[in-house]
Amino acid sequence: MLFQIALVSFAAFAIFKTWKQFSARKISKYWFIVAVLFWVVVAVVAIVPEATNIVADYVGVGRGADLVVYTGLVSLFYIAHRLMLRQHQLSDEMTELVRQIAIEKAHMSSLPEQTNTAD
Repeated sequence: MLFQIALVSFAAFAIFKTWKQFSARKISKYWFIVAVLFWVVVAVVAIVPEATNIVADYVGVGRGADLVVYTGLVSLFYIAHRLMLRQHQLSDEMTELVRQIAIEKAHMSSLPEQTNTAD
């Protein structure tokens, strides 16, 4: 019972924080909906844990808890993969920007200095 209250409270807190991020335009409407749906499912599973057994039976997994673990692991690996790809993309973009800046600085330093002949 205490775990259920804690999990539902945390889900409500996460939805509130997600709403604040969406209101501040830090996340898109798509990610807002995905996050809210996720936390609603977490709250429902906390309140009615037998619901996972029904879904597990439907998809052919032995127990609801196993389904939650499998889904969580697959999701975490997918997220880790996406983050790794994004990190590589950002690294490549940063390398390109540094190269462009270095070329511009080299080009600027090779130009002859202009003197003011108006004096």
